[in-house]
Amino acid sequence: MTVDTELGPVEPESEEPKQPGNPGMKWKIFVGCLVGVFVLLAAFDLISKGVGPGGGTLASGATSPAAAHPAATSASAASPSAASAAPPIAVAAPTASHQGLFRSPAASPAPHPLVVNAIAAFGPEGMSDGDHPGFASRALDDGAQPWYSSWYLSPEFGNLQTGTGLLLDMGKTVTVSSVQLTLGGQPGATVQVRVGDIAALDDMFIVSAASDVGGTVRLPTEVRASGRYVLIWFTALPPIGHGEYQVSVYDATVDGTPGS
Repeated sequence: MTVDTELGPVEPESEEPKQPGNPGMKWKIFVGCLVGVFVLLAAFDLISKGVGPGGGTLASGATSPAAAHPAATSASAASPSAASAAPPIAVAAPTASHQGLFRSPAASPAPHPLVVNAIAAFGPEGMSDGDHPGFASRALDDGAQPWYSSWYLSPEFGNLQTGTGLLLDMGKTVTVSSVQLTLGGQPGATVQVRVGDIAALDDMFIVSAASDVGGTVRLPTEVRASGRYVLIWFTALPPIGHGEYQVSVYDATVDGTPGS
């Protein structure tokens, strides 16, 4: 049996014709999208810079100071220094921890009568040639009996010596503020107060002096005086009558404070 394998021509299936694209419409869509992108970018840029519709720059969350307060704007233009003035600086009050820095220094102790450790008659050569050394302690006995110098024929010791006096040993360094003496009633004595750390006439400094005195006399120091020794030194004697001159000391008190 013979099978005819030869086939005749096959007709292709019919296809629906495709509509050609519209290139003009695609271009318009592309251009529209591009313009929209530029508009969005421009709007974002304006917002980020804070530019208002009129082109002025505004502070975020606030209205224009010029629009809200025109009088303030004109005042700022007339006085630039007012706008640039710095705000006042607040000064904090000192706290409790700082109050110690503002405390006043402690007051110095008030001068008061000081205890005399020892007393001796004193002459130009020191304690070796003082007048009536055995009576020197009387000047600390509150005036019961006086210590007195030798008598001379002139107020200047008859030109035999330069002075006479009493040396007070305070036992330690003190600061002297004054010396008070009770002398015989007749004026005419010239007296010095000397202070130092060495019991020698030339090593003690004159801190007070008075002339033509008698009775009770107070001698405040004229300079700050510190030392262990206080010398009451007479350089002229008062008259006692009959052409004689002699000084008597009934009491001697030193006022001051301990230490230098």
